[in-house]
Amino acid sequence: MADRASSRPRAQSEAARLRDEERMQARPSPTRSVGGGRRPSGLATEGSGLRHRNTGLSRRSRTNRVSSLSSRTTLANRTGGNFTFAGPEETSQLRAAHEPFVHPGYTDLNPEYEQPPNTKPVWSLAKPLPRVVRPGMVPTKEEILQGRTTERPPLPAENSQKQGLDVDPNELEAGRIEKADPKKMAAQVDDARIQRENNFVNKILTGDVGTTRISRTSSTAIRRPSGVQIEPRPSEQLSAVPEGEGHDSSQSPPDDTGHDLSDEPLQDVHIPEEPPSPEISPDQLDFDEAAYPEDLHPLVQDLVEEEVHNNHTVWSVIRTHHREALAESLAVFIQLTVGLAADLSVTLGGTTNPNTTAWAWGFAAMMAIYISGGVSGAHLNPTITCMLWFYRGFPKRKMPEYFAAQFIGAFVAALAVYGLYHDSINEYLSISTSSTSSTTNVLNSFVTSQRNPWINPQTAFFNEFLGTVVLTVTVLALGDDQNAPPGAGMNALVVGLMVYTLSITFSYQTGAALNPSRDFGPRLALLALGYGSDLFLNPYWFYGPWAGSFCGAFIGAFLYDFMIFTGGESPVNYPWERTERAMKRSREKWGRRLKKGFKRQKKGGLEKEVAV
Repeated sequence: MADRASSRPRAQSEAARLRDEERMQARPSPTRSVGGGRRPSGLATEGSGLRHRNTGLSRRSRTNRVSSLSSRTTLANRTGGNFTFAGPEETSQLRAAHEPFVHPGYTDLNPEYEQPPNTKPVWSLAKPLPRVVRPGMVPTKEEILQGRTTERPPLPAENSQKQGLDVDPNELEAGRIEKADPKKMAAQVDDARIQRENNFVNKILTGDVGTTRISRTSSTAIRRPSGVQIEPRPSEQLSAVPEGEGHDSSQSPPDDTGHDLSDEPLQDVHIPEEPPSPEISPDQLDFDEAAYPEDLHPLVQDLVEEEVHNNHTVWSVIRTHHREALAESLAVFIQLTVGLAADLSVTLGGTTNPNTTAWAWGFAAMMAIYISGGVSGAHLNPTITCMLWFYRGFPKRKMPEYFAAQFIGAFVAALAVYGLYHDSINEYLSISTSSTSSTTNVLNSFVTSQRNPWINPQTAFFNEFLGTVVLTVTVLALGDDQNAPPGAGMNALVVGLMVYTLSITFSYQTGAALNPSRDFGPRLALLALGYGSDLFLNPYWFYGPWAGSFCGAFIGAFLYDFMIFTGGESPVNYPWERTERAMKRSREKWGRRLKKGFKRQKKGGLEKEVAV
C-alpha cells in the first residue's frame, strides 16, 4: 500500500509551487558568491526538485527568532519611511495565498490561462489604469527625417545654453529642472523632451526594443519554445544583497565555520558594463522614406504580446471578438437591475429612508466592477469611456461598441425590473389617492429628473456636473499607480462606497444620474411600455445626464491631471501642438478609411449592375 500510494502523481497548484520557491529564497544564506547562484542553507537538491531539510526548530523558537530580528529595526527602517493611509502594499506571499488550484494538464487544454498578466491594456475601474504610448508622444516620420538629414542634429541642452544656462544634459533628461524664469524653464523642458525622444527613436531603429519598458507591470517578453536556453547578462548573474538605511552590517549571519562575514574584507569585483546603444547617424542609415512607418506609434504596439484564446466552440470565437462589449453590457444590466429594483421597492413600500437606495446603488456598482472589471474595465458610463479615451488613450475604435453595450444593458434592465414588479406597480397605482403623484413616483424610480418644482435648470445642470467631477477625480486617483491605489482587488469596493457617498450627496435634487445610460436607457424602456412622449418634454433629460455629466467628466479629469498626474499619456502633460498634430492625423486617417470604404462600396455596386 505504501509503494502504491507513493507512486501516485501528486497534483500541485501553481500557487503552492510559488510559495515553496519564495520560502526557499527567503532563507538566509551562509555564503555569498559573485557570478553564480546561491544555494540557501537548509536545502538539498535531488534531481530536478528541491526538498526541505529538517532544521529542528520548534514553532516557538522560530517565533522568538523572528521577533528578535524584527526588534533590531524600527518601523521607519522596515517601511522605508513611506507611511500612507492606503494600507500596506500587496506582497508576493499574499498574492500566492489567493491563487487557485490548477490541475495538471489544464493549461495545455486551455492555453489562455497561462498567458502572462496584463498581456493587453485594460482601462479598468478594478485596477490601476494602463500606461500607454500615444501618437502625440512619439515623433513622426517627417520630424525624424527633418532632424537627421536636412538639419544639424540638435546638441544636448542646446536651447538651455542659448538662454545662458549651464546645465547637465543627463539631469535634464531625468526631468530635474529647477523653478526659474518661464523662458528658461521652457528651454530646459524642450531639451529634456528632445533628448528623451532621440534616445527612444535610436533604441527602436537599432532594434534594441527588448529593454524598452512600455508598462511597469506588463510582460513584454516574447514567448519562447521550451528547451531554448537564454544566456543571462552579467548583471543578471550577480546575487542581489538587500541594502538600506536599516541594514546593520554587524548582524550579518555567520558561515559554517562560525566566523562573522562582516569581519572579512570585501574583495573588489569587476562588473562588466553593457555596451551603450549605438547612435544613429546620417551616414549609417539609408533614408528611404518608404522604409519609415507613417508613425512610430505602431512600432511600440509590437512590443506587446498577442493574446491567447480558448476557442472551443463557434460561439467562443464570436465571444472572443466581442467579449469586452458583452461583459460591459452584462455588468450594466446587473448594476441597473439591482439599483432600479431597490428604488422601486422603496417607492412601492412607502419607505422614506434615502440610505436604502444609496447603499443599493453603491453595492450594485461594486458587483458590476467585479463582473467585468478584468475584461471590459467596467466603465458602466459613457462619460467615463470618453474621458478615458481623451485623457488615458482608450482606443476610440472600441467606443461605439461600448456605448451600444451600455445603453442596451440599461434598456433591458429597466424592462426586466418593470416586468418583475408589474403587479405591484398596478396595485400601488390602484390604491393610491392621487394617480398623478403615484405615476410620477413610479417614473422617478426609473429615471432621474428635477425632484421638486423649485429646482431650476441651472441647479439641475450643476448638480450633475459637480457630482460627475467628484466621480471622475476619484476614479482617476484610484487608477493612478503612482498615487495610492488600493490593493488586493479593493478598487471595486472603494468605487462602490464612492457611489454610495455620491448618491446620498447629490440625489435629493435630481436623483444623481451622473451617467447618460443610467437615465436614457430606462427612459426609452418606459417609452416602449406606453408611458408616452412626456418623458422627453422636459429638456432635463439632455442637459442633466448628458451635458452635465460629460462636462463634469472632462473638467474633473483636467483638474486631476493638471494638479496631480504626471504621465505623458494625458494631453495636459505634453505640448498642445503635439495634441493638435495627433488629432489632425487621426482625422486624416479616418477620412482615408471612409473614402476607401465608399469607393469599395461604389465599386461593388457597379459590379452588381454589370452582373445583372
